This record gives sequence, C-alpha cells and structure tokens, in this order.
Amino acid sequence: MHVRIAPIRAFLQKTDMSSTYLIRPALADDAPRIAVLGAQVWIHTYATAGISEVIAQYVLASFTPERFRTLAQDPGAVMLVAEREGNLAGYIVVRFASQHADIQTEIETLYVQACFAGQGIGSGLLTRAKEIALTKTGSRSIWLMVNSQNESAIAFYRSLGMKQDGLTYFELGGVKHENKVMIAVD
Repeated sequence: MHVRIAPIRAFLQKTDMSSTYLIRPALADDAPRIAVLGAQVWIHTYATAGISEVIAQYVLASFTPERFRTLAQDPGAVMLVAEREGNLAGYIVVRFASQHADIQTEIETLYVQACFAGQGIGSGLLTRAKEIALTKTGSRSIWLMVNSQNESAIAFYRSLGMKQDGLTYFELGGVKHENKVMIAVD
C-alpha cells in the first residue's frame, strides 16, 4: 500500500526573543554537514573515555556523506535538519514501519549540537516528526532508543512525557551497551 503524504515544508521556529531556526527536509547536498554534525555529537556523547580504535572505526564507517545522501532519498524514512543562520544545528531521522509495542514510528536519530542544547531545537524537531508520523501513519505516537548512561537525553525525553518501555542493547566491539526504549503514546 502506497500512502501519499503532503510535501514536507520548511518551518520557522522561535527559540527565544531574538533567535529563530529553520526546520526543513534534508537534501542530499546537506550530507557532508550532517555527517560531521552526527560524528561530533556521537563522539561528544559516547566517547567519554577518549577515542579508542573501536570508536574511531565505528565513527568513520557510520558517519559518511554517502550514508546520509542515501538516507535523504530513503522512502521509508524522513530526515529533517534544523538550521540557524544557514548553519546546521541538529537533525532527526524518522523511520516508518519500524514497530515497537504497536507504535509504527521510530525516531532513529535525534542529534543536536551541544552548543544548541536547551534552545528548543530538539523539541521542535520532535514536534515536526510527530506531525509527519500523524500524516503517514495516523498516529503521533513514537518510540526511540537512548543510551542508558545519557542522562541528559533521558531527562529531555521524560520532560516531553516519554516513558521507558523496556531495554535493548547496542553492541560495539564486542561490548554491549544498555539502551532504554522510550515511547510517547498520543
């Protein structure tokens, strides 16, 4: 079944009295900036003991412009970026038909550069993702996985009303890292 959705438009979001940012669909031309931002956020979040060989290999293999060019064209996903003054500040990847507990919409990735944390960019990206999910699936419900040691991200998701609904593990270099499964049911 092919579901037709309205085109995803860009939206201006206000973060405070003087700052605005733009949320728009990612383009293939954004891929190098998304790759760098993704690598920077991932390293800042997960490489707290430094850069091991395993981490270096994972980042170099996972955060490539080619991967993000492909993802920007993936019909089973939507990738949005947030920009401020033409500079990338964050991005979100929304995956459909990736089901958990009868919820069809997964937030595969939500990364905001640390210097933009607390400015409404993450919540703005999530709001747009939920609107797209409603159009695509008929529900604003979402699920995601977050590293169990990423306390600031967990607190952020909880502040938005998300609740833990299980555990899963991300394996890197033979080491399992616990992740919380979080859901928002609308």
